Amino acid sequence: MTDSSARPLRVLVAPDKFKGSLTAVEAAEAIAAGVLDAAPDAVVRQMPIADGGEGTLEAFAAAGAELETVAVSGPLGTTVEARWAVHGSTVVIELAEASGLRLVTEPGPAHALTADTRGVGELMRIALDRGFRDIVVAVGGSASTDGGFGAIRELGLRVRDSADADIADVRSLSECATIDVSGLDARLADCRIVIATDVGSPLTGKTGAARVFAPQKGADERAVGALEDRLNAWGRVLDAHADACVSAMPGVGAAGGFAAAFLAVGCAEVRSGADEIAAVTGIERAVRESDLVVIGEGSLDEQSLLGKGPVALAHLAHAAGSRVIAVCGRSTLTRQQLSEAHISVLRTIVELEPDPKASLSQAASLSRKAAARATIEASCSLASRPEGVVLDR
Repeated sequence: MTDSSARPLRVLVAPDKFKGSLTAVEAAEAIAAGVLDAAPDAVVRQMPIADGGEGTLEAFAAAGAELETVAVSGPLGTTVEARWAVHGSTVVIELAEASGLRLVTEPGPAHALTADTRGVGELMRIALDRGFRDIVVAVGGSASTDGGFGAIRELGLRVRDSADADIADVRSLSECATIDVSGLDARLADCRIVIATDVGSPLTGKTGAARVFAPQKGADERAVGALEDRLNAWGRVLDAHADACVSAMPGVGAAGGFAAAFLAVGCAEVRSGADEIAAVTGIERAVRESDLVVIGEGSLDEQSLLGKGPVALAHLAHAAGSRVIAVCGRSTLTRQQLSEAHISVLRTIVELEPDPKASLSQAASLSRKAAARATIEASCSLASRPEGVVLDR
């Protein structure tokens, strides 16, 4: 940040989604309006962020990427219209667009057991056909728990049982014995494929894909057990092929274990979703060019301190010399925790509207009002006193 005395205040508005009320884009629009209510001459730039889950495409679109629609197989086999984002030479695929839980009308045990990621593999193959060699797959919001079986099979991998018969249905994955990579699409060797997630779960076990996430996809106790058995068998085969414990690597449990197959055959890497999105969209440069950075999310809490999203951006802004304010739905952080996160001003929706239903239904207007208040306080702080924490929850 440089001296701002002779020019308008430069503000970067970069919130994550407000879960249950506002997408990251909607939150950015509301907060930006509030900033301008308080500082009409400010130069405001909106760059909503995401962690690699749902909302990633919107974050890229806000950074200038072009959204396109492609017809592929959905999680249950019917055709769906899936979007992807083209950002320069990079194509960004959001797993939820082809294999997302939102595409399942009535999630239940049967759907949880049959959903797969074939459509994601189709998107990747179409991207290869179009000449893309830099592919980001943002995982999150999946209906599937197939360990990436559907996607990697669409790209040419063959999975065989103990009798050397081909396994084509995810429901038979527990019978897998070997994999055959001879038919894998040769173009993958020339690609940079990043699987973007900020979920650190392994493939199996108490914190794995089936036990933690499958119940959210409609799986009952029996279905969870069946899915865990499948992933255990799949993990053993993948680990043996890779001669490494791929199934225990952090992040392979995200989105039903999607990354496992790709890591095992050596054609992809797992990266922090927030870090990858920041790198591709150029948000670090935007932070350096701003006097004030506004972060936000639905709930600012101790989990936020562990993540790569808004709080990570706050640290980046502090290092660049920019002031940080937060506009959130609610916060449970102490003054000390806010100070350690370099958040100088915090304003929340619940301080303006404590009723939960009203705060959700009026989230946009309340976020705008909270942002205006925070901007006024931050502007005064920038002009008159050293950094401290202004807290009102």
